[in-house]
Amino acid sequence: MSGDARADAFKAFEAAGWSANADRYDRLTGRVTAAVVEPLLDAAGVGLGTRVVDLGTGTGATAAVAAGRGARPVGVDLAEGMVEAARRLHPELEFVQGDAEALPFPDCGFDAAVAGFVLNHIPHPERAAAELHRVLGPGGRVALTVWDVPERVGILGPLAEALRAADAWAPDALPVGPDPYRFADDGEMRRLLAGAGFAGATVETVSFSHRVTDAGELWDGILSGSVRTAARIRALEPGVRDRARAALDAAVAPYRSPDGLSLPISVKLGRATRPGTPPGRA
Repeated sequence: MSGDARADAFKAFEAAGWSANADRYDRLTGRVTAAVVEPLLDAAGVGLGTRVVDLGTGTGATAAVAAGRGARPVGVDLAEGMVEAARRLHPELEFVQGDAEALPFPDCGFDAAVAGFVLNHIPHPERAAAELHRVLGPGGRVALTVWDVPERVGILGPLAEALRAADAWAPDALPVGPDPYRFADDGEMRRLLAGAGFAGATVETVSFSHRVTDAGELWDGILSGSVRTAARIRALEPGVRDRARAALDAAVAPYRSPDGLSLPISVKLGRATRPGTPPGRA
């Protein structure tokens, strides 16, 4: 299979998975990522009158907050089910289905671009970064978020630990896809943005905690709020899956508190600017 064919197969797998998860995404993952919406929009300078594209819009939460700031957002997502959910939840806003590697927008149509937790799902992130550069006008700002390495993300690390402890591996569960943690490396994020023509790329770490009731809530939330990890779990033999679920109870032990589990979350936030002077400021 050629590289482009593998990429297309991965995109189809992701689009189907996220469409299936659209109505359940906010049980866990959507609630966690919501904590980073305001910093993401701040980093892109989104405010009154800003024309902003929200790449990987999901159920439209970031676009809705942007609109609340007086911005003019357009949300785009590869998954048809996510776009449909966003339209139901936010009928007053614009959402379109589209591929991050070939955005359905003209050149220089936006003042800002945000991409929350989507870069790690794109087979050719360099193409996506170039597309974001293309659709931004001179002086336009881009901001991106991705998960840090699993050891620093409490909704990811314990699951990975439990799967390893149970020797739970389903080699045929996933198509070939991008490294999900490539951009947890600050240098990789900066190189991606610089390579696309952006200037002044910086990366910061955003850290906070997220509470869940118990390991069961975490397990169910990952099944409804992820695609690759959920596919790995569902592909396991029932006995192996049961071992992994039991191993998760031990993996979350360090995070137990009197009122449940307090899970540490670490996110990488990158930002940069398209060189040039915005119209009207020359």
